[in-house]
Amino acid sequence: MATAGEKLKNFGLRFGDKIAVLLAAGLFALCLFKALTRETIDVQPEQIKKAAEQSDSNLRRKVPTEEIVQTLVDGGIKQSDFAKEAETSSKMVLAASDFQARREWVTPEPGAGLIRDQPNLIAPENVFAYPSRGGALVYALDSEGNRIVETETKEPPKSNIFRSRKRRGGMMMGSDMGMGGMMGPGMGMGGQPNPDQEKQAKAEFERKKREMMAKLAGPSGPKKEKPEDANKPQGPPPKEVTKGLRWVAITATLNHEQMLENYRQALKNSAIAQPHYRRLDVQRQTKQQDGTWTDWADVDAERNLTVLDNLPMEDEELTPDNVRPTDLNDPLPFLTAGLWEKVHIASLVPDEVKNIPDPTKNPAMMGGMGGMMMGPGMEGSSMMPGMDGGMMNSGMMGGRGGMMNMMMMGEGSGMMGMDGMGMGMGMGMGGTETLDNFWRSEEKTVMVRALDFTAQPDESYRYRVRIVVFNPNFNREDVAPGVDAKSEELQGPWSESTDEVHMPPDVTAYAMGVLQATPKSEMKGVFQIVKFNPDDGQTLPRQFEAAPGELLGEVRTTQIPTSDGTGTKNKGVDFSSQLMVLDVVGGFKPLPAGFLGNIIVQPSCAALLRPDGLVELHDEADDRSNEVRKDVESNYKRELKESDKVRSSSMGSGYDMMGGMMGSGMMGPGMMGGSR
Repeated sequence: MATAGEKLKNFGLRFGDKIAVLLAAGLFALCLFKALTRETIDVQPEQIKKAAEQSDSNLRRKVPTEEIVQTLVDGGIKQSDFAKEAETSSKMVLAASDFQARREWVTPEPGAGLIRDQPNLIAPENVFAYPSRGGALVYALDSEGNRIVETETKEPPKSNIFRSRKRRGGMMMGSDMGMGGMMGPGMGMGGQPNPDQEKQAKAEFERKKREMMAKLAGPSGPKKEKPEDANKPQGPPPKEVTKGLRWVAITATLNHEQMLENYRQALKNSAIAQPHYRRLDVQRQTKQQDGTWTDWADVDAERNLTVLDNLPMEDEELTPDNVRPTDLNDPLPFLTAGLWEKVHIASLVPDEVKNIPDPTKNPAMMGGMGGMMMGPGMEGSSMMPGMDGGMMNSGMMGGRGGMMNMMMMGEGSGMMGMDGMGMGMGMGMGGTETLDNFWRSEEKTVMVRALDFTAQPDESYRYRVRIVVFNPNFNREDVAPGVDAKSEELQGPWSESTDEVHMPPDVTAYAMGVLQATPKSEMKGVFQIVKFNPDDGQTLPRQFEAAPGELLGEVRTTQIPTSDGTGTKNKGVDFSSQLMVLDVVGGFKPLPAGFLGNIIVQPSCAALLRPDGLVELHDEADDRSNEVRKDVESNYKRELKESDKVRSSSMGSGYDMMGGMMGSGMMGPGMMGGSR
């Protein structure tokens, strides 16, 4: 027989789950009944409003001052008689001897027992970027980045052609301006200019003034060519070629005075408190199609160095050496096509360089300088009558080895012949740069400049820069705790970003007006197409007309400027833009009745269809004032005009003649127009 326990177990197994379900159902029914029979909360909006008003009244109620004081007293806070205590303290007499130091103060020797700190680096300011294109003289490189040796020596290197042209003239004449170049036909020694010559000189002055301003960046107010090593092994020269380049020039100023102060405070020694600049770091953002910007990325320095480290010659600098740190400024490649724009800080360019003298206000400048300038073929004769063999003859002033030329200009190096002789411990005395021999200056503001040759056509960028210095505390032990003595270099903060800068496409169209419709033809748009040739760096503008439905641009014979003095060349250039004109509006519009006059001229507006299906809108008001377009047009006209002269610098040979007229008149070709 089954026991009672087994019976209970069997009962639980058979009916336990049913009992659990019944209990749960009963509990649910009870909760549901309670919920249905419970009264709801009866709250009216008036009750909520009344409670809120009572709370607001309590918060705004003013408590009498006496009640507050009494509350503080009850809490154990007693009122102090501060005025009485202050009056009592003022009557106390302090004896200076009680506060005297136990030992006299002593002035330690420089660096003796002083703990060095880390100098505070600052960011460059007034950062500006400007896009340009042109052809630069560079050494040809193979696929591995090595210079290609010139195997055929039928012609001398191009750099020798430009240099020899520069060195022929006398010191006051510049690169190629003899008396004939200065005076023109019929202007004898000391003669007076006629009205036509005065008008021509005035126009030339205005042109030079505009070109000078185009080269300056920032408001008004890199390194030189290394001397030739005589001990360098001789061999076949590297091959020189003209390479088409696109670049963005980034310029900025640096508060060098503040840097000096920071160094003096940190290093405890004003004698050595000079920052040793190492390089300039550059980063950029690229604008995407949706209008957003990419993250900041380093500019490819190695690609830029393939240009900057392979320059047969460098272009002129307008700023003096003492405001242009060597390692914070990229050198300017010598341009055989195009001109430099916005690569000098205007406020740092000396007035005697920046202010072009007006020849019409000084007849001697057009009339032969009173017989002090050489005429054609006078390079070997004396500068002044009766001084053959004296201190003012061509051997002293114009010759390559002349003493005055060497003292004032060096070997075509600029203002100071010893390449920075006035810069404290300068770098041009023939020695190499060491930790104790680097660029130094006491100037308040200096210039920094970077060239980015990796910019792509039809792309927009923003740039920022920072300075990098050699760590003055590297491997030193006399430093304060926490000072970095292990890193070889220190990096400063990043500057503010530049404004957006756009590198134009290689073929760019600008709206310049309209041709009114006639009974036989429909309205046409007038466009200026700018074509950049990446092979030789030529940037050529040409005007075209096109009606809606027509493709813009075609092959046309165009004048090509040269820089070797052989004159302009005519060549067929393909200006095809692959753009189709969709519509053109503008031109003469009648005025409503009641207005003075009959018509007004409305700036043209054109819609152009791109090959990728996008539509470009061009407005004449914007395109005519486009700074890059205007620079291309003016530079092209100038290059055409000067194609019969060997280019001596991107300033053009016209600036060479101004060299002898600046300041005291003792400036040579290296000052303004001559190349280094």
